[in-house]
Amino acid sequence: MTDKPQDFVPKEKDAVLIVDDDAFMLKVLHRVLQKEYTIYQAESAEDAVEVLRGRQVKAILCDHILPGQTGLDFLVTLKQRNSQIKSVLFSAALDTDLFIKAINHGQIFRFIKNPASPADIQQAVREAVRQYDIEAIQQQLVLNQKDIDKQVYSAPYWLYRLKVISRQSFRYGAPLFGNILALMLALGVIALSIGICIMLIIYFVKSYLGIDIFHQSHFLTH
Repeated sequence: MTDKPQDFVPKEKDAVLIVDDDAFMLKVLHRVLQKEYTIYQAESAEDAVEVLRGRQVKAILCDHILPGQTGLDFLVTLKQRNSQIKSVLFSAALDTDLFIKAINHGQIFRFIKNPASPADIQQAVREAVRQYDIEAIQQQLVLNQKDIDKQVYSAPYWLYRLKVISRQSFRYGAPLFGNILALMLALGVIALSIGICIMLIIYFVKSYLGIDIFHQSHFLTH
């Protein structure tokens, strides 16, 4: 009888938000990224805030020229509110010094200058998502280490360790105790044998030679 095969559950795609007021560019960018990611779209910074509400988005691909608030200002503000989301800013503007400064200060993750190839866009978003995952794992490791530290310094943990140590001491200490006892018995037998030999020598000297080596006259001079 064969087991029923389990249903294949596809891995949930990572979520990426595209922010651009150009409907044509939204369609192009959606087509470029839709195979790898779950895509959300917004046409302004205000709409992007609403889209992000209640959703776990790992990366944002945002145009700099937006109605109202600029893309850079939006991403800088978002960085202050949610430092986990990684942002990729793209623009045809010539003021790249401002964007490079924002990158160096950690306010945005990548800057892409338009026009950009689909491969460049995919690579930038892929690196942003990967960096999000790396930092999430690091944060989880820190939390796990804190939990371990709490357990290590807690009273139940030390009671458990004492219990383990006592068991190990009995397990490995019993043979050692047996070896020490055997050594002590061997030394006792040797000491007893030497004592018997000394008594026999004393008996022989006293009986056959007539010398009492413990008599006072043999140790005092006249």
